[in-house]
Amino acid sequence: MPIYKRISSNLLISNAKEKAEADRQIAGLRIKTPTRGALASSLSGGNQQKIVIAKWLATAPKVIILDEPTKGIDIGSKAAVHGFMAELVAQGLSVIMVSSELPEILGMSDRIVVMREGLVAAVFDNKGLDAETLVRTAAGIVA
Repeated sequence: MPIYKRISSNLLISNAKEKAEADRQIAGLRIKTPTRGALASSLSGGNQQKIVIAKWLATAPKVIILDEPTKGIDIGSKAAVHGFMAELVAQGLSVIMVSSELPEILGMSDRIVVMREGLVAAVFDNKGLDAETLVRTAAGIVA
C-alpha cells in the first residue's frame, strides 16, 4: 500500500508493476522465498524482517527508522540484517536504529543517542565508546 499510486492506474493495481517491484525487492534484499507469492509467515524471521523493510524501501525514503530490527531472530539472520543495514548506509540512506542490545549498538552505530525518561541524556560519537559508559549514562550515574 505505501506505493499504491506508483503501481496503479485508474484505481486498479497493475499486476505487472506489482510483480516487477516484488522481484526487485526480493533480488535487492536477497529475500529467500520459494515463490514471489509465498506468505511472509512461511519464511524465516530474518526474511520476514526483510519483507517489512522492503515495503518501506520501495517508497524511496531518505531516512529509515528501524526499531529493534534484530529482535527475536537467530544469529545468522542478525548478521544478514546488519549487513543489509550497512549496505543501505553505503547507498546514502540514513538509518536510525533503535536497539536495547549494547553489542548491536556499539557494533553498528556511528553516533549514539542515549535517552533517559523520554529525554536525550547524551549524544556520543562511537569512537572508543564502551558499554559501561552507555549504561551509566542511561542510568543517570555520574562518572
